[in-house]
Amino acid sequence: MPAEIKKLEPPYLVLGNHAGYWDPFITGYFLPRFTHFVSSDAAFRNPVNRFFLKKLGTIPKKKSIRDTKVIRDIISVIKQGENVGIFAEGTRTWAGNTLPVDPSIAKLIKMLNVPVTVPILKGMNLFNPRWAYKIRRTKVEIEYKLLFTEKDIKQLSENEIYEKFTDALQHDETEYQRIKKHKIHSRKRAEYINHALYLCPECKAIDTFSAKGNDFYCRSCGYDIHIDKYGFFERKSFGKLYFDNIKDWFNFQQKKFAEIIEDKIKKSYNDIIFEDKKSKVYIEAENKKKLIFAGTADIKLYPDKIKIDFKEKEKVVIMNFNDLQTINPQVKEQLEILYKNKAYRITGNKPGVSSLKWETAANIIFKHNGQTHKLSSYLNIK
Repeated sequence: MPAEIKKLEPPYLVLGNHAGYWDPFITGYFLPRFTHFVSSDAAFRNPVNRFFLKKLGTIPKKKSIRDTKVIRDIISVIKQGENVGIFAEGTRTWAGNTLPVDPSIAKLIKMLNVPVTVPILKGMNLFNPRWAYKIRRTKVEIEYKLLFTEKDIKQLSENEIYEKFTDALQHDETEYQRIKKHKIHSRKRAEYINHALYLCPECKAIDTFSAKGNDFYCRSCGYDIHIDKYGFFERKSFGKLYFDNIKDWFNFQQKKFAEIIEDKIKKSYNDIIFEDKKSKVYIEAENKKKLIFAGTADIKLYPDKIKIDFKEKEKVVIMNFNDLQTINPQVKEQLEILYKNKAYRITGNKPGVSSLKWETAANIIFKHNGQTHKLSSYLNIK
C-alpha cells in the first residue's frame, strides 16, 4: 500500500471496483482507518444480516433508484470525521470487467471535497464470482491509489473528475488472468455459472444450462463446456468453441437477447416471452423489515407486464411495466421486484435459475416504453 494512503487522515472516500460479496471486508481490512460501506437495502431485509450490517455501520441504499437519504447519510458520516466506501458501479460485475459508472459520482466527489482512494481488486472474480455460492482458492491482489486530494477536487471540473475516476477504476479480469494464469483450486468452477450465462450460443435457448463440478451444458442442444484450472472455457466434446471466457460470452448474450426481445415487441407479440415455473415468492411485510413467504407461483414475462400466477391459490398478481419501479438480482441472485413501493423476492425452483435474464428483458422493455429513468446503467442497453 502506498505510504500516502497509510498516512491519510480521515475523512476520505473509498471508491473501488465491485466483484464479489467479500469486497468491502477485504478492501476495508487493509485500510488504516475504519470505513462505512454503502450497501443495497435488500441485504438488510434478512434479520441476521441486518444485525451485523448495522453493527458495522453500513449505510443502506435503494438499488437502481435515486435515493436522497443515502446522500444525507454519507454527508453525515463524513462530517463526523469518518470514511465512506462506495462501489460506484452500483452492482457486482457478472463477468469480471468494470461496469459503467453513473456520472453523478463526480458530483458527489465534488460536493464532499475529501480525498479519494481507489482500491482495485484483481483476481476477485476468480476467488468470489458473483454467480458462485462458494469462494474458490486462488490469488487476489489489491492495488490502492490515492486518486484525488482536496486540492485536486477544487481544481478539477466534474467532467474531469469523472473521466479520471472511470479510467482509474477499469479492470478486465479476463485479460488480467491471461497474463497472470493464477490457478483456481476448486472442483466446482462451473457451479452456478448459469446465473450469469443464460443464452446458449449454439441453439439460442434461454435458461437451459445445467452445471456441475467444472462443467456445464445446454439441456436443449447438448452444447457443453469444461472450465479449466485458470477459468477459461474449452469444449468437453468435439465441436465449435464460441467463446473461451465468460466476458465475451456475456457480451454476446446481452446483445443477442436484446435482439430477441426487441423482435417480439416490434412484431406486436402478446404471448409469454419466457417464464420460470414453480418459483418461491416472498412479499415485503408492512413494517418493511422482513419478507413473508407468499407461496409457489409461475412467473411469466409478457411484453407489457409480469404475471405471478399462484396456481395452488388460484391467485394472480399482474405487474404492468408503467408501475413497475425496479427489477434486479439481489442476494444469492434472487430476483427482487419493487412494484408500487412493495418488494417481491423470487427464488427459482432450483439453484442456477437466472434472475439476470429478467433484469435484462425488463430494461429492454423500459427503453422501448421510453422509461429510461428505470434503466440499470451497468447493463448498457442500446
